[in-house]
Amino acid sequence: MHQPKISVISPVYNAAEYVSACVESCLSQTLRDIELIFVDDGSKDDSLAVLNKLALADGRLRVFSRENAGASAARNFGLSQANGEFVFFIDSDDYIPEQTALERLYKAATANGVKIAGGSMCIDRDGKVDFDSMHGRELDSFPDERVIDYKDYQYDYDFTRYIYSLEMIRENHLAFPSLCQFEDPVFFVHAMLASERFATIPDAVYAYRYGHQHLVWSDDMIRDRVEGITQLLTVSSQLGYAKLHRYLTQQLSDEMLGAFLQNTGSDVALREMCRANGFVDGCLLQQVDSGMPSEFVIEAVRRMAFAYQRQERMKHTLIGRFLVACKHVFKRLLGR
Repeated sequence: MHQPKISVISPVYNAAEYVSACVESCLSQTLRDIELIFVDDGSKDDSLAVLNKLALADGRLRVFSRENAGASAARNFGLSQANGEFVFFIDSDDYIPEQTALERLYKAATANGVKIAGGSMCIDRDGKVDFDSMHGRELDSFPDERVIDYKDYQYDYDFTRYIYSLEMIRENHLAFPSLCQFEDPVFFVHAMLASERFATIPDAVYAYRYGHQHLVWSDDMIRDRVEGITQLLTVSSQLGYAKLHRYLTQQLSDEMLGAFLQNTGSDVALREMCRANGFVDGCLLQQVDSGMPSEFVIEAVRRMAFAYQRQERMKHTLIGRFLVACKHVFKRLLGR
């Protein structure tokens, strides 16, 4: 069986508006020896029909349809069907902004003898592409071509701007965990740990569409995201990866605050935030920021503690006032 250089894997769910542009950006790559594996995850719109039509025009596109089981399951199925030397993951509402992206990534990986190669990311806001950053320019892009040891990088986001050796994935039994949130950083970190080193290019290899998503946090989403973060907090603590531990703690404290505020009445949100705080290693954080307290408290837990203390003060004040009022009533009734 012929082995293409890269297998492009995409989970598709209700992306009929964007999936054509996604597919075309892949098929128009200067690296022609690729296969596309697009897995429709039980879409309720016309995504599957759009994909089937596109597949008739180019045999490199292979379309699969499954019952809805989430992005992790769809990507894992795609991995099971892949034949490429490397794999590249893309979400069906995003696209590859430069036609030479996959060719450049492939050459960077093979020329340097590494299992992973990555490029830079750009953001598409309503059709306007900016080379700014979601998390920090130094994290979302690479300034030049080089080989980096992951122990010096220690980042967990943006897994879609890399290619990964399929042989490495299978030899190390890597897969996306069964989480509806934060499944990709868990996969990414374990892939990087297996590879140890990766090559970089400065080219923009991934365009992330921003602004059309409308995220409403559910208990399951909070539970899964916290689970993913705590798994990586444990890994980073065991390895002594202080930079990674700090990034994860910031995500837990800052990015998860909005989710907590949306669900302040949820017992799950309260329990998960308190549980997650127990995985933060304050002493490890002090290795990258000496000003960090050894007993770090994430923002959601801090707010919970403040609200509880305020409630207790109010309760004691109201009870005190009630008891004083009762005392005066009893005195009047007793004629004293």
